[in-house]
Amino acid sequence: MSNERQDVEGLEADEAGLPLTFYEGLQAASVDEKLTLALEAASHPRFDEEDVFEVGSRLEEALDAAGRYAEFEGVLDAWKERAPRVYGAEPAVRTWRVELALRLPGRDAAGALTTLARDTGDAELVLRLAEWCLYRGRLEEAWAGLREAWHQVREDETLAEWTRVDYVSRAVLTCMDVALREAPDVSGERLGERLSAFARAVPHWVEQALALRTGRESWKHPPGSLLQVSPAVLFDEQRALVMALEPELRMRQGWPWGRTQLIYPELYHLLPGPLGQGLGVRRPKELLLPDLGDLSHWASSFPEDRGLHPHVHAATALALRPWGEFLYRLGLVDDQELTEWWEGAWQALSPLPEQLVVGNDPALVEELHRYLRGGWPHG
Repeated sequence: MSNERQDVEGLEADEAGLPLTFYEGLQAASVDEKLTLALEAASHPRFDEEDVFEVGSRLEEALDAAGRYAEFEGVLDAWKERAPRVYGAEPAVRTWRVELALRLPGRDAAGALTTLARDTGDAELVLRLAEWCLYRGRLEEAWAGLREAWHQVREDETLAEWTRVDYVSRAVLTCMDVALREAPDVSGERLGERLSAFARAVPHWVEQALALRTGRESWKHPPGSLLQVSPAVLFDEQRALVMALEPELRMRQGWPWGRTQLIYPELYHLLPGPLGQGLGVRRPKELLLPDLGDLSHWASSFPEDRGLHPHVHAATALALRPWGEFLYRLGLVDDQELTEWWEGAWQALSPLPEQLVVGNDPALVEELHRYLRGGWPHG
């Protein structure tokens, strides 16, 4: 054998990754054949972390489409046993483990999310999965993950500041929800002790949030007062109103602790600014009901945000009708204003369910479809 041929064969032996022929076979295979190939792949000497991601992603998609998503767990278990090094090197495995734990009954979601938080410290990923937990009222799992990743999030100098602010806001509200479920009369002082890990990062509105989100205080101002305030005060009042909606969502809509907080800050951000829906604001509705054009754009755009915060967006959409009814009971909108606005809002939301498919939570998509199929209540 020539030296040149030996060099080529040695190079091929050292190559990482499954051969192209494997992926060609995987692409053409049935679901059962894909399962077999995925299991066999772990025994291939060139199986690496990139293959874990590629094969896993394709198999997960195929199993989910076939209604056999739970079988993905067995493949991950086999990979962990047969190829532990490459299994542990691919971060996507940790995400799949959390999603499996959230979608399948009886799994350890807290352990899976805590492991992901500890190993990655990825603020956006931990937030997305914690929000999934919160939507389902699984406070302890969300809090475990958010708390575990906080040290790395705090020290990450590459992280955008608004992402850190969003992270802290969600963690603080989750800590508050956990404390309230344990002791509904928890004091601000006691809550402050539990939030000490966040130190100066704790938002200035925490005491107000505790009062409004529990219903200990209600929003009480003359309906026309919002038309006279400065922009800074208006933003404060809009935030207060959104938080005051949360007890309504629990009592009237049956939402669990955890899910209600997901409307903040998304609903707050959808509210019109100081100029309302145009110059010459004459009615509170122009400051408090999301502009229908903006709402339509929100429901059909922002695919990247949709993948990052699907449960936040779903909760916000489901809260829009209760938000309008809440404003009506406060005398901030009248019956005709609410009816006309909700008819347009219901139509604007129609693209949202399909947008949420990227969240990998089919139950969430079906819930929103079911909500919108119900039509819009007249009067």
